[in-house]
Order: sequence, then C-alpha cells, then structure tokens
Amino acid sequence: MRRFVINSLALLLLPGGHNAIGRTSESPSAQASFYISTKGADSNSGTLLKPFATLQRARDAVRKMIKAGRNQDILVLIRGGKYYVPDGVTFGPEDSGAEKYKITYAAYPGEAPVIVAGMQITGWKKYKDNIYAADLPDGAQGVQLFEGARRLNLARAPNAGYFKLEKDAEADGKLAFLYRSADIDPPGWDISEAWVNIWPYHDWFNSNYRIKEINAERRLIVLDTGARKLNEGNRFYIKNVLTLLDEPGECQISLKKRKVYAWPRGKRIDRAEFVLSTADNVLRIRGDGGRIVRNLHFEGLDIGICEKDAVSISGAEDCSVRFCKIENAGVTGVVIADHAQRIVIYGNLIRRHGQHGVSLRGRGTGQADVNHHNIVENNHIHHCGRLIGHGYGVRISQSGHNKIIHNHIHHMPRYGATIKGSRYGTIKGKIKGMTWENRYDFMHGRNNLIAYNDIHHTNMDSQDTGAIESWGAGRDNKIDHNLIHDTGNTEFNLQSGIYLDDQADYFLVTNNIIYGVTGTDYNQCIYAKGIGNRIENNILIGSPGCDVGIRSFFMADERCDHHEYLRNIIYFEQPNEPPVAGAFGSGAGRSAAAYGFVNWSDDRVTASEANVFYKPGGTVNIKGGPADGSLDKWRKILDGRFDQKSIVADPLFVNLANRDFRLKPNSPALKLGFKPIDVAKIGLKKDFPPRFQQHNKP
Repeated sequence: MRRFVINSLALLLLPGGHNAIGRTSESPSAQASFYISTKGADSNSGTLLKPFATLQRARDAVRKMIKAGRNQDILVLIRGGKYYVPDGVTFGPEDSGAEKYKITYAAYPGEAPVIVAGMQITGWKKYKDNIYAADLPDGAQGVQLFEGARRLNLARAPNAGYFKLEKDAEADGKLAFLYRSADIDPPGWDISEAWVNIWPYHDWFNSNYRIKEINAERRLIVLDTGARKLNEGNRFYIKNVLTLLDEPGECQISLKKRKVYAWPRGKRIDRAEFVLSTADNVLRIRGDGGRIVRNLHFEGLDIGICEKDAVSISGAEDCSVRFCKIENAGVTGVVIADHAQRIVIYGNLIRRHGQHGVSLRGRGTGQADVNHHNIVENNHIHHCGRLIGHGYGVRISQSGHNKIIHNHIHHMPRYGATIKGSRYGTIKGKIKGMTWENRYDFMHGRNNLIAYNDIHHTNMDSQDTGAIESWGAGRDNKIDHNLIHDTGNTEFNLQSGIYLDDQADYFLVTNNIIYGVTGTDYNQCIYAKGIGNRIENNILIGSPGCDVGIRSFFMADERCDHHEYLRNIIYFEQPNEPPVAGAFGSGAGRSAAAYGFVNWSDDRVTASEANVFYKPGGTVNIKGGPADGSLDKWRKILDGRFDQKSIVADPLFVNLANRDFRLKPNSPALKLGFKPIDVAKIGLKKDFPPRFQQHNKP
C-alpha cells in the first residue's frame, strides 16, 4: 500500500523546513509535468499515455523547462517497475528548483519504482556440482553480486565469523601475519583476486585488503598495504577465492577472467534475477564549480545496488530524500558531503549497506564550515556494516547544527550514531592559526542534536565503543531522549550505551534510558571523558556485565574535568547468581558502582546531586578515586561537595521486568525533581510508510 506517496505529493517540504504546505485534490495527470514507465519510450512526449522510458530522459526534459523560464513546481511521476541505470544518474545545478518552487521525482501513487545501478547477469551455465558460471558484461567492474535483492557473499573462509591470526610478521613494510595451521590449506588456490577482511590492533576499525602473497610453508599472509600494528588473536577472513565457493549464497567474481561464479540460494538459477553492481552511485546530486543544486527532491523510490554510496549529495542546499527504500550500497546508503546545507533525509528505510547508513561529512579541520543544518529524521536504519565491519547507523564528521531525530537504528557492528572530528592533541601545530583558546572555531561538529532515537543491537562486533559515541568533536552537542538498549557483545570489553570519548566536550546528555549493555569487562551505561559534560535526568540500568553507571577517564593528553551528574536514576539489576571471579560479568555481582573514576583529579566532577541509586539485595559503591569502595566516603570528600541530597532507594518503576520505566506516583526520584521521560515520543513517527514497517531483517 502506497498511500503515503499520494499525500507526499502535497506534503513536500518548504526549502530547509519540514512542514506541510497543503493538500491537492488534482489527479496525477494534472499534477505531473512528466511521466516515466518501463513500457515507455524516450522518443515519447512524457505524458501519462506516452511516458518516457528513463529517468535521464525525464531529467533532460525538466532541464529544458527550467531553461525556458518555468517558475512553478515541476513534478515527475515514475511508474512501477525496475529501471537499470548502470552508470547511475547525475543531477546538477541545471536541474535545480528555485527558492519558491521545487523539482520532485516521485513514485506514481500506489506503485513502486525500483532504480538499480547495476547490470543483469544472464547466460548461466553449469560449472561444477551446484556452481554456475556466466560472463561479465563488457566494461563491468563491480565486485558485488545480488540474487534478487540479497547480496551474495564472496566465497570465503570461514563461511561465517572469523579466524584469529597467530601473530604479526615482517614482510618488507607490508601488513603481514601468520595464520594458524588448522585454519586454511591454500595450496592450489588462485589468490590473484583474493581479499582479506581484517580487524587490526584493538578491533576498532575494519578493512578489506588485497592479498599479495600466501606462503603455505611459513603460514604467512602478506597484504598489499602498509604495515600497522597487529595483535595476536586479531580477527580476519579470506574472500573471493573460487576454491572456497562451497555453500549456497556465495559467489566469486573474476574481473581478470571476465567471469562470475555462483551457488544460488534458490533451486532454479534460471528463475532468479542476478544483478552485478556497476556504478559508484545510484543517484548523484552534485554542485559544480561553486554552483549549487537547490530545491531538488526524491520521494517514494526504491534505490539500491551500487559500488559505493546509493545516494550521494554534495554542493547542494534545500534538497530531500523522503519515503524511499535505500539498500545494498557497497559503502553507505546516503552521503551528504562537502557543501551541503538543509538537506532532509526523512521517512526512509535504509538497510544492508556495506558500511554506514547515513554519513554527514564536512571538510577537514581548518577548512571552511560548509556542511550544516541537515536533518536525518524518521528513518529505519539497520543491518549495515555488511562489508566493512565498523559500520555506523548515522555518522557526523566535521558537520554541525544537524538533527538526528526519531530514527530506529539497530544491528550495527559499531556505533548507532557518532560525531567525529580531529581532537586537538593530534592536530595542534598543524593548522594555521589554531590555538588551545580558539580550537573550537576549527571544529565544525558542534551544536548537533541526537534525540528521540530507538537504538539497539549496536556494538555487535567491535571493542571500545558505544551505541552513541563522539571523538574529537566540536562543542555544545546534545544527546537527548534516546532509548538505548541491548548493546554490546560477549567477546570484547569497554562497551557503553553512550561513549563521550577523547575531546568530547560540553555535551548535554539528558532524558536518555539505557539498559542491556553487555561486554566482557569494564562496561558502563555512560563513559564520559572530555570537558564540561552535563549528564542529567537519565535512567541508567546496570545489567549483569555492566557494573558502572557513569565512568570517566583522562587519557591521550585530552582533559577530563568539570562534569556534572544531576537527577539521574542509576539502578543495578540483581543477577541470578553471584559472579565467579574472572568470569564474564565479574564486577556486576552483589555490589556495583554508581560512578567509576580512573586517574582521578579534584576537578573531575563539579556537581553531583539529587541522584537515586539502587541495587536490590546489594550495595552501590564508588570505583576508583579517593572514595573507592564507598558511597559514604564519596559524600564526605572535598568538604561534602557531592550527592548530599542523593539517596539510595528503589525508584519504583512501573514494571522493570517488562522494561516499563515509568515511575509510580510515590517514586522518591520524583520528589528529588526527576522529570518523567515520555518513551512514547521516541522512535519512528506515525507517518513512517506502512510498507516499510516489517523490514527489520538482515
């Protein structure tokens, strides 16, 4: 059902805003300037009865109207069906609307046009057993194959999960390591087009590298990239080796032989559609030479399958992508890069991308501040990081004044949302005119709002991470009214609900609910470094394995001081059994810590008051610092500065077991000034398209 498209024709945003401008009762034929249909022809006139066949032809017709002086809205309606755009489609300044009128490419009411930046693979012949082979189309250079809308894995070992390297190795300055003897048997492999996917160092970031050499006698793998630190046990897998093609849903792509091999998931390869990704992008919105694309909008389209980013926007203002399904990009679903202002990404299903869901990416530190005031709202973003393991739901880098609101984000190997930059300690002395006093003038990731998002099943495959995270950002960002839950993994430590990492300064963290943080050790609901961070009116549930409510740590020559902890509820759930020393979850047993301090300084906390602490059947303490082990001692240090009015008491949730964190009327937290958190306002909005509501599977 596509009723949202009918409404959306009249609910297009005003430039830079997101308010309705009225409804229309006109028929589609009266509304639209041009039509596109898979049954049309580009020699047609573009009417409803004689539609164009391609998006490019309609774009060119719109250009002529703009050049002729058209001064009212232009609407192009696209009929249902699949449109192949092997080179993608580019829109430039000549495709712009103006301040008072817009250009819109939208789905025909009730229909679902699918735009694919790929080429069909046909002519399959039996290769051997269950494996089939076909020729690659002339000129095609893609490295992803899809059966229907599902990506086939490049033939790999192991088929799932990772091997763990034995130790690093020396190889003429190249990244190299020794593999374990039981893992692989490479003699006879053709590795000329093989890759290794690897998590080096501390399992923070993940990359794919070409294999340069495998020496089976030495158990040595050498990669075609520069050396970097590897640790024993770092994870890797090998892919795109024909010998490893051994189960349904796998393929091997040989650009050198111009062949593709596949073991289909379905029983009949002749009844399946196979598509090879070809273009870097499906849709490109590009400014040119300082000329900006303005007031250009896309609605109700299914956009997918490409080598890099499905929708790539730069040099643009007041544009939008709404109510679209955006899936199966090799890297990111939507990239808003360089000069991009008042771009709206609203009501979309964004899933199954190689790395990130949405990325807002400004210019580097010391360059012009041109990426800001964008909105990512009411999107369902899930199951990214399919090819590059440190995938995020929404990434902000050197971009400010953005709103990331009312999204449902889940199943990410690393962050749900993050604000990145370059911390002062790594760039001091390198940027002309930058000093400690004026450093924030050069850091554009400021005044961002991350709010009303439902974020869960993040941090699933990485270490030292948080569901919402920041590192090296500018100041005055706000994290408010987010529901963060069921995050982390059982392999790595340093798992957090919210992670304010190095130089995450002057954050306001308010009205968030965090529970279900999982990790091997050193886990917390909130991990706060940085300067001047205020943590207020949050509900922090320490689950088994998460033994600290708020932890802070000074490191990397970046300050950690002047924090405030006000009117929070910090509650530790009682595990079924006492912990076993050294076991998973140790430290979260009969006692737990409201606060954890590493390398304490007397200016670490400037205010801590009106908080409620509770652990059924146990005690709540302090970890680290001068009050280590004792909440009473904490209240006495520094002339009784902290938590004099805070209490240890049951906050009286309506139903903790069912995750109903409303407070009963007689809750002691309410008496201390805690303001109830309205969970009903968190997550997707009512106008999220019904056809997307069940799309939460990988």
